[in-house]
Amino acid sequence: MSSDDNKLIKIPITNAQRKINEYGNGYVPCEVTERWLQFSENGSSNGLVEVNVMTLGANDKPRKVCELVLTKENILRALENVDFK
Repeated sequence: MSSDDNKLIKIPITNAQRKINEYGNGYVPCEVTERWLQFSENGSSNGLVEVNVMTLGANDKPRKVCELVLTKENILRALENVDFK
């Protein structure tokens, strides 16, 4: 082991955080499948945001299933109306 290896500090992160680090802050995973939403980093001036529905394809490479163009207003409205019991 070299002296540089001794300087490494291992910081444990969760698998979820590892995926966020890999795919970016727009990554929103499904809790029961290997699919996820991938929000674009930039919305349009009229409030639209592109959201890709993603899955793992051949060789575990990300593959886009479809693209949705949604308004921020509709996303927030839908979430505000979810009844968490």
